[in-house]
Amino acid sequence: MDITLIYPPLSVSERYARNVGEKGHLPPLGLALLAAYVRENGFKVRLIDALASGMSAADIIADIQKNDPRVIGITALTPNFHRVVSLAKTIKERFPKKLIIVGGPHAAIDPKAVLKENKCFDLICYKEGEFTLLDLLKKYQDQDYDYNYFILNHDLLGSIAGICFRKKDEIIMNLPQKPVHDLDALPFPARDLLPMDKYSPLPNQYKRLPLIHMLAHRGCPFNCSFCSTSTMFGRKVRLRSPERSIEEIEHCIEVYGAKDISFWDDLMTINKEWMKQFCELLIEKKLDITWTCCARVDTVDKETLILMKKAGCWNIFFGIESGSQELLDNINKGITLAQIRRTVKDCQDVGIEIRASFMLALPGETPELAQKTIDFAKELNPDYAQFCITTPYPGTQLYKDAKKFGTLSEDYSKYNIWEPVFVPFGYQNREEITKLEKRAVRQFYFRPAFFSKVAKNLLKNPKDIKRYIQGFRFLLGFIS
Repeated sequence: MDITLIYPPLSVSERYARNVGEKGHLPPLGLALLAAYVRENGFKVRLIDALASGMSAADIIADIQKNDPRVIGITALTPNFHRVVSLAKTIKERFPKKLIIVGGPHAAIDPKAVLKENKCFDLICYKEGEFTLLDLLKKYQDQDYDYNYFILNHDLLGSIAGICFRKKDEIIMNLPQKPVHDLDALPFPARDLLPMDKYSPLPNQYKRLPLIHMLAHRGCPFNCSFCSTSTMFGRKVRLRSPERSIEEIEHCIEVYGAKDISFWDDLMTINKEWMKQFCELLIEKKLDITWTCCARVDTVDKETLILMKKAGCWNIFFGIESGSQELLDNINKGITLAQIRRTVKDCQDVGIEIRASFMLALPGETPELAQKTIDFAKELNPDYAQFCITTPYPGTQLYKDAKKFGTLSEDYSKYNIWEPVFVPFGYQNREEITKLEKRAVRQFYFRPAFFSKVAKNLLKNPKDIKRYIQGFRFLLGFIS
């Protein structure tokens, strides 16, 4: 039996809510992991990344017509959910007997509501999908692909953990599937099913090309009110072994010629012993690889950073969020300004570049407090800074509390962290927030200290000039 997994179309310009060119495509690793797992268990899988491949809804329909899969799986993020619904409706109209399953972060927020409001979906698969999807496919295969019998056999569907389905006029949500505890047992993502030549990282995300994206952990123990990670993966962290992570790096070097690895785990530095073993293995194997990761300022120390640098880490992404302790506390960030200053200095001393993320229009914020964040960013002087607009994603504590702090739009197509859907009471309107974001970008990047840092970096690494030119072009989209 065949299944086609789809990442729906959403352009880079839509993703960033402005014209920034066509750089920035990232592979859908979640779908690639699902594809690898069900393929390993005997099912034929096709993977469509409509964004990277430039495929329209009509192109996807033509692909389904040609390859005739029995099952369609679509991943849903909040900003592309309107596209998911539109695509599923078209598929159901053209191919009414194909089983349409929807998963992903947005579907996991409130599966009952999503299924109730969208008749084009047959089933919702929520939280982690490997075990649930495999169980679904096996049971559907056992019924000889009888679509009507399968979706109406409530006893059969009731035995599948992690799904939401219809029972006449009632929406049934089964118990969640057990999370994958042994990540080493999972196959590597099915990158061979993706258009790997189409992924174009942003200039601040790579040192050398080809760049390969990778995951090593699941879950996050922290409770930031704006984050939806726990909705999908929970707060218990599960780690793939350092050895297995090194195996995947070696695989990517051999198959894809990888020179740089971008780890997209929410928090790769959560376990210092794991990081120590990982770095020591990298050093021991003398792999010609550089890499980046995401971290919190309270999960690294100078000793760890020195080892990471020695093992090839050249850049760390930190969610710093604000220059106001009051605002950090409002979002349960759990860090202090002193910790931020210390870790940033440690990275700069060690020679690891910093990508720092800041949030504007936080709960309780005013334009004056936002200026403190901009000034704090300039004081820290990271190598790159992004100024996101606070977006209370459905399912987060921030979403639940948003109307206590301001007004909130329910237009999910704008939930991309670059458009103001949430307006704190301290702001007059959306336009004030948009102007503030442009001001933040101009004040941070167009100053002598930043140009001096760039000049020094180019003297050390003249080959980086291409990256900086690309970065400047991307930056223009944020200030025009």
